[in-house]
Amino acid sequence: MNFINSFIMKTLRLFAAMTAITLFSMSATAQPKKNWKERIQSEKIAFITMELDLTPEEAQVFWPVYNQIEKNRGESQKAVMASYRALLEALKSDTATEKEIDKLLDEYLAAKLAQKNVGKDDVTKFRKVLPGKKVAKLYVAEEKFRRNHLRNMKGGHNGHGHANAPGHKPGPRK
Repeated sequence: MNFINSFIMKTLRLFAAMTAITLFSMSATAQPKKNWKERIQSEKIAFITMELDLTPEEAQVFWPVYNQIEKNRGESQKAVMASYRALLEALKSDTATEKEIDKLLDEYLAAKLAQKNVGKDDVTKFRKVLPGKKVAKLYVAEEKFRRNHLRNMKGGHNGHGHANAPGHKPGPRK
């Protein structure tokens, strides 16, 4: 009986994830560029949920932690980009002094260092809400999602054009 219940739960989770991906894909074609960040985020959530095989109880405590960590990562990235843009503008202008550029360079390097330190305690936070094996699966799932997304952006499953294009010959995966 446990096997049947487990099988049913996994099937329902898979169905929910696939439904979410399908719905978000359909809405993405209706608004191709307007909500691309939301579409990618939704795909990522469905992908991670499926890869981690989260129970409803795990999902309830995991996603708030994950979302806060993602928010911190995003804010850190914004700080790096803002300091980079300020440094770039100062270098482009002929009026910036050496002292001003040194200050902006220090700010940029401080932002980069802070960005590196953002994720140091993430594993500890995740381990408080998930077993270690699922935390490891999370990091693998994030990397798989990133690689799949990059591959799709290149136009095909192996980066050499669309998989169904005429003359396409599958090659070894990189």
